[in-house]
Amino acid sequence: MMGRARRALALLVPALALSAAARGDAALDSYLSAVASQLDTRAAEALARLDGTGRRLLAARSYLRSSASLRDHWSWTQAQIDAYQGSPAQRHLDDEIGRVRQAFEEGNPGFTLYVNPQVRSLDVQIERWNTNTSVSAAAEDLLSAAAALVEAGRFPDAGTPAGRDAFAAFLRSHTPTPIPTIAVPGLSPHGQMRAVDFQVRKGEETIAGPDTTTIETLWLAGGWRDRLSSAVAASGARFVGPLERPDEPWHYNYLGELDLSAGSQ
Repeated sequence: MMGRARRALALLVPALALSAAARGDAALDSYLSAVASQLDTRAAEALARLDGTGRRLLAARSYLRSSASLRDHWSWTQAQIDAYQGSPAQRHLDDEIGRVRQAFEEGNPGFTLYVNPQVRSLDVQIERWNTNTSVSAAAEDLLSAAAALVEAGRFPDAGTPAGRDAFAAFLRSHTPTPIPTIAVPGLSPHGQMRAVDFQVRKGEETIAGPDTTTIETLWLAGGWRDRLSSAVAASGARFVGPLERPDEPWHYNYLGELDLSAGSQ
């Protein structure tokens, strides 16, 4: 584990130095590097792959706040994803989705539900984090707030445990504005198939999909939020939702068993 941690930090430090050169945030990046050195190895490795100091700060905030449960919720490795394919766990989830689909079709003739069957890998999560506009906006807001406090000398020196801990406490307490519409890489429930996004379809046409710009016009005005919720309830399937923060009428968490034969590391 120590070897992996050193490799993760070796990747992170040059990336932080590059962003510091671009923005003149050397002191801020020093605090972030100090915090990263205390993270779970998997989180530190993911952090090194994120673009820009702001996105790293935002991700580090979530990693710190989730430290107690990160081991259980971290996204599956490729070996675990492979083990899931064709497993009893996958069949159970498919059966539960089928129950919701049947109830939805009975209540909405001519329409059906589609769910992407692929696990959302860590690579995909990182790519989306690096390009998502809500993440970019929240990252810039956090970056500005953190830079102002560092410039004002509100933290002890970054090279001291007191400075590291004070900066970590600031990150934990920060409220993102706006709320990112995606989870931080590694902690998305889609990374363990603990959540699914239902899409309403008519034939091959997607009527209502996982798109935040269509919540008001399609999911609410079109009634699909309530129709989907009614189908989930009528089916008796082991889903809870929809997700409310952020608002995602299509997102339901799965409460069924997902035990895999692959290792948990």
